[in-house]
Amino acid sequence: MKIEKLELSNKKIKYIAIGFIMCAVIFILINYLTSRANYRNTESIELAKGTINYSLADLNVIAMYKIEDGRDVDIDTVPTEGYTLSERSYCTTPDSDAQIKDVFTFDYYTKELNIKVTKKGTKCYLYFEEAKPVEKMLAKLKINTSSIKNSPDLSKTACDTGCGTDEKGIYEAKDDYGTSYYYRGTVNNNWVKFGNYWWRIIRINGNGTVRMIYSGTNNAGDQPTDGYLTPKDNSQTGISKYNSSSNDNAYVGFKYGTVGAINYTDAHINTTDSTILGVLRTWYNGASSLNKSLIDGETGFCNDRTPYDKAVKDATLNKESYGFGKLATYYGTYIRTWTGPREASLECPQASQDLFTTGGTKGNGALDIPVGLITTDELILAGGYAGGENKRFWLYTGNYYWTMSPSHLDSNSMAYVFIVYNSGVLSGVFVDNAITGVRPVINLKASTNFSGTGTVGDPYIPS
Repeated sequence: MKIEKLELSNKKIKYIAIGFIMCAVIFILINYLTSRANYRNTESIELAKGTINYSLADLNVIAMYKIEDGRDVDIDTVPTEGYTLSERSYCTTPDSDAQIKDVFTFDYYTKELNIKVTKKGTKCYLYFEEAKPVEKMLAKLKINTSSIKNSPDLSKTACDTGCGTDEKGIYEAKDDYGTSYYYRGTVNNNWVKFGNYWWRIIRINGNGTVRMIYSGTNNAGDQPTDGYLTPKDNSQTGISKYNSSSNDNAYVGFKYGTVGAINYTDAHINTTDSTILGVLRTWYNGASSLNKSLIDGETGFCNDRTPYDKAVKDATLNKESYGFGKLATYYGTYIRTWTGPREASLECPQASQDLFTTGGTKGNGALDIPVGLITTDELILAGGYAGGENKRFWLYTGNYYWTMSPSHLDSNSMAYVFIVYNSGVLSGVFVDNAITGVRPVINLKASTNFSGTGTVGDPYIPS
C-alpha cells in the first residue's frame, strides 16, 4: 500500500483550528452549566467535616442550599459553622413526587448527615438554615444530638442498677423557650467549675442558656470522689427556712403578696421577698469569684402557684375558690406528680406571674438577682420520684434541700413546698422548716463558651 502524505493548505488548517476551539468552548460551557445544576450525580458526598452517609448506593441525585435572607443559595458542602438541617429538607422517589421527610439525621456538632433511602434513584433536597441558640450550645458542650432521648418512664425512678427503669443520658422536653435538653439518671458528664464552686448542669434551656445547680466549693479536698454523686457535706450553701411562717397560702411564694387576703390575686402578687430569696441574695452578692457578666437574668425560674381542685384535677375554677387565706389548696406540681399518671413539665403555666426573672419578654421581672432554686419537675425528669426513695440519680446528695415548687396548704392551714429528703424522696414540708438546705440555681448566657468535657476530671469551664 502506498502511503501518501496529506498536505493541507494554511486556510484549511485555520478552519480546523477554529472548529477545534469552538468544540472546546462548547465542551467547557456544557461542563460548567452541568456543575452548576441543582442536581448532582454522586456516590459519596464530601462535607466540610465528615461525609454524608446513606444506606444504599441508590442516592444518585442531590441538591443542597443554604438559606440566607430568605433566599436559597446553592452550595457544595455543608456549612462549617452556624447552620443546621432545615425541616424543609425532603426526598422523593422515582415513582412519586410525594415529599419524604423522615429519612434524615443530622448532628450539628459533628456535622454528620445520615440519609436512609430504600429505592434506587431517590432524589433529596437539603436546606440548611441558621442554627438555633440551643443547637449551638449543644455543640459547645460537645453533645452528640444522635444520643438524645425522649419520653422517659416517669412512673418510676431512673437509676443504673436494677431499680426503676435504668434510664441514663440526655433527654428532651418542651420548655417556655422551645426544646430543652436535660440530664437524667446517674450521669457523670455535667460537671462545671464556675468561680470557686462546683456546679452541675440541670438542662440546656430552649433559648440556649445553661441551667446549673450549686454543688459545692472548689477548694482542695472538696472535689467529688464519685463519678456522679455530689459530696454530702459540700453540696449546699447552708440551711434556711423557705418562709418565716406557714399559716397562709401566700407563703408558698418565692415572692408573695398579702397574708390573709380574700382573693387569689392579692395573696400571690409579687411584693414581698420570701425568706429563702433573701438568703440567696446574700450568697450571690458575696460570691465575688463568679463572672456575673456570664449569668443570664431573663431565663426564668418557675414557682408554679396554679391552684387546683384536687377532687376533679381541674384548674378552671381555681382562682375564685382556692389559693388564698387559709383555704385548703393543691397546687400544680402536687397534681402533676402525685395524682394519676406521674407527669412533669418544664413549661410554667402562669409565666407572667410565676416565672421569676430579672426582666425580658417572658416572666414577671420581679427579681433583682438572677438566682432561683430547682423545681420538682426538673428533679423528676432528672430521675427522682414524688413519694419514692431514690439514691441512684445525679441530684441525690444525702441532704435535705429546697425546691421552689409549691405543694399545698392542708386542712390545718399549713403551707407546704417540695423538698428533696435525705433518702432521695421528693415530698412536701411546711415552709418554716429550718433544717433544709439551700442550693442556688443560675443560668449562663447562650453566648457563653465552654472548654472541657463535663467529667469530674475534665469539667466544663465557662468563659
